[in-house]
Amino acid sequence: MKKKPSAAATVFLILMMILLVMPFYVMIVGSFKPNIALSTIPIDLSPFRNLIIKNYTYVLEKSQVLLWMKNSFTLSLAVGAITCLVSATAGYAFSKIKFPGRELIFMMVMATMMLPKQMLLIPNYLVAYKLHLQNSWTGVVLTTVAPAFGVFLCRQFMSTIPDELTEAAEIDGCSEVRKFVRIIVPMALPAVGTVFIFSFFSCFNDYIWQLIMISNKKLMTLPIGLSTFAQKATSTNKSYQMAISCISTLPLIALFLACQRFFIKGITTGAVKG
Repeated sequence: MKKKPSAAATVFLILMMILLVMPFYVMIVGSFKPNIALSTIPIDLSPFRNLIIKNYTYVLEKSQVLLWMKNSFTLSLAVGAITCLVSATAGYAFSKIKFPGRELIFMMVMATMMLPKQMLLIPNYLVAYKLHLQNSWTGVVLTTVAPAFGVFLCRQFMSTIPDELTEAAEIDGCSEVRKFVRIIVPMALPAVGTVFIFSFFSCFNDYIWQLIMISNKKLMTLPIGLSTFAQKATSTNKSYQMAISCISTLPLIALFLACQRFFIKGITTGAVKG
């Protein structure tokens, strides 16, 4: 019989839920309010009065938020796909293929996770500059891919897959590539999906590196675009900023909710077993 939560625990969970949901409520309701409603004390956050739609109309007409979002999604999808490919293949090699120095190489890969991202800004930019890759999608993608955590997660997850499956496939004449594609990848989809979510959101929210690498307005991503919009004199209107924040945030929330099953399963399996 399941134990019912205590009243104190229930109250605590409700308070935490309100605390987490409140910023989204303020953002969504504030995006439909005139600026004067957000400048008064107390702030008018009623969802039933003084609602307008012109904030969204202004943002869509005066900014390039849809282009910024398209660029961010394109860049993040490319980074996520490459990270998944590298992480899955490396994780398979470290978990299922025995070769000299396997543990040492794996430890060296894991050691790169200890380096702060800011520490790599200058070396990465110098590499991109020498290769003439600055201000291009190729340069941003190749310098953003960071599969160390993905390699670790995929290796831990794939280690839980019984070796008997790959040995039976090998007896049937399957090559390493076929074993990887036909057996390992389908069973490791939760881990691969988790790696994709991590890399996608990390790239999507990366402001500093994209600001350094991108100067072409046609390649501008959402973090840079939002910063540019916030610096304009017209964007002192809080309602406009709420509206553009909604446009840029809600698709990410929908994407995460759609993929959360893979995320939770990948994290728990990779963490508990190994």
